[in-house]
Amino acid sequence: MSTTRHPVVNLIAMAALVGVFLSGCSRVAIDDPQNGAFVEDQSITISGNIFSLAPEEAPIDVAVMSLNINGANVPLAPDGTYSTEILLDQTRVFNPIEADLTDTVTGYVDSDRIVVILGESVLEGDYSPEAIALQINASGLDAMEPVVSGLVDFDLPTLMPPGTVVADNLCVIDGPFGTCLGRADISIAAPAPSMDSFEVDFSPQQDSVHANIVLNQFDLNIYIDGGSYILVPNCDLNLMATTLTLAGNYTLEPDSVSPSKVDVGQLGGVSTTFVNFDQTFTSGACDDFLIGDIIQLIIGDVEPLVRGGLEGFLNSVDGGGNTVVSAAIESALAGVDISGPVGVALNSQLDAPFFQVQETPGGITLGSDARFLTNIGTGPGECTPPEEAPDLSASYHVTQPFPSFGATTPGGTPYNVAMGISSSGFNQLLRAMIECGLLVTTITEIDLLGTGTPLPLTAGLLSAFFPRLVHFNPSDEARLEIAPTIAPLITGAPGPAGELALLQVAQLKLQLIVNHSGTGEEIEIADMMLDADVGIDLTYNAASEALEFQFSDPDPSFITVKTVENPLADDLSQVEAFLPSVVGTFLPSLAGGLASFPLPAFLGLQLDVVEVARNGEMLTIYADFSAATP
Repeated sequence: MSTTRHPVVNLIAMAALVGVFLSGCSRVAIDDPQNGAFVEDQSITISGNIFSLAPEEAPIDVAVMSLNINGANVPLAPDGTYSTEILLDQTRVFNPIEADLTDTVTGYVDSDRIVVILGESVLEGDYSPEAIALQINASGLDAMEPVVSGLVDFDLPTLMPPGTVVADNLCVIDGPFGTCLGRADISIAAPAPSMDSFEVDFSPQQDSVHANIVLNQFDLNIYIDGGSYILVPNCDLNLMATTLTLAGNYTLEPDSVSPSKVDVGQLGGVSTTFVNFDQTFTSGACDDFLIGDIIQLIIGDVEPLVRGGLEGFLNSVDGGGNTVVSAAIESALAGVDISGPVGVALNSQLDAPFFQVQETPGGITLGSDARFLTNIGTGPGECTPPEEAPDLSASYHVTQPFPSFGATTPGGTPYNVAMGISSSGFNQLLRAMIECGLLVTTITEIDLLGTGTPLPLTAGLLSAFFPRLVHFNPSDEARLEIAPTIAPLITGAPGPAGELALLQVAQLKLQLIVNHSGTGEEIEIADMMLDADVGIDLTYNAASEALEFQFSDPDPSFITVKTVENPLADDLSQVEAFLPSVVGTFLPSLAGGLASFPLPAFLGLQLDVVEVARNGEMLTIYADFSAATP
């Protein structure tokens, strides 16, 4: 049977629609506050006006208009304006404000709706305080040691180049009554010092980290310059040791210049210990017959002399306020940076300056303030949002305590590293992702009958809910355009079924459009706003080495739909009651833009997730280190 309709039928259909339009020209608008405004008071003033879409053909008559705000009647001024004070629900973050205008003559109803957000906010560009926690346990430091050894530029010829003075005017021959019979300058000589390899061992302790740097097969040439002292000849000396251990304590603090980096300070002096120390004079008179014996008796074992010189060199501070070893460790810790890797992965700019670096016997806790910025473009950390994506000025802030960490996860599993984000920081992420197009989508089929098989959206299918669509060709294609108007948020509470978090969605715009085959026009048949509470979890996908957000199937009792535009003037109460039961078929798919992001690498190490859980009120990933996949 053909579905082609006669042009006269199309004209009748359009005439019917025009008649509906003229009988429903009255509109209500909420002018203040704006949708998505943040408020912290118990009540708020709502103001706006009513108007006509066709003032000449269908002027507004205030006398036949009735206005309700959140169900309470509000008087209209003669010019169509209104203002009223309403109490906000202090138990809700999203507070909807619904204005319903009724033409008491025709029965036509028009609505406007906004949502205000009750609570504190963080303006875009500002930081959420104490938003990110990074815990590196003692076991994590152990796992990092081989990598740190490879990253530290412990190049002896650079650190101790020939000509470096390790002892200046040192008394090497004591005289009577505290005098000195011989002094010498000791400097590093060519060839440059060398070693076969070196190892690093970190041990966290209260307020500092103890580090042992072990140089294997240490080889050093020094020159003893006796100067004008007759008893101290000039000599070249070669020193060798199976190992040279440099032991010291180091404090970790946020860098005052670059707070996203760690500043390493040496606490006290570095001590040196030789194993299998051997010394050989290679030139000069120090080892000559008789003179050599005298020098050996006078100078004694050279090891403490050299050790003292080396310690003096290693404990000296450079222009940047660092010792040789602290600068080397600081260089390695520069690889502990979550800002770049995470921001690029999420197509946004993450800035996470440290506000604390706390050392304890259990490990190191690094705390960061955080902000997510939306940068438009096609480069790393940038996005190209669709036109429907909103531009948001702030995100919801939740004040939460900074967490503490134990040696095991909440489930009792040991781990190397943990990374947590606060609700406030996560809401900044949600704002940035909404601005980049999250939740913007088009649906052309839907499982209206709950069979698991979606049906194409057509005028014929929708005519069961929109009776005036009988004037359309039943095969006319329809679609549901979905776009957020404000960002979803989490409050720190778990999901309704014990999920990791409760995601609250408000003022999600659902726009139904039919392509009228007779005229080729796109006709909007309804605008609705959807609110929903959905539980979300984080799971680790080992195959993609990424975290995935999973929406639970939403409970229809936690979903509301409100019609704000009804051009066909159909009774949409059935639609509003029915939609929550089918939202579950498409709402989880809207998480696609939030569904996956790769875990960052630290110092070239990969994170293998062992548990995702709440630590206090922070969403936290617990992981072990492993070698990164090449």
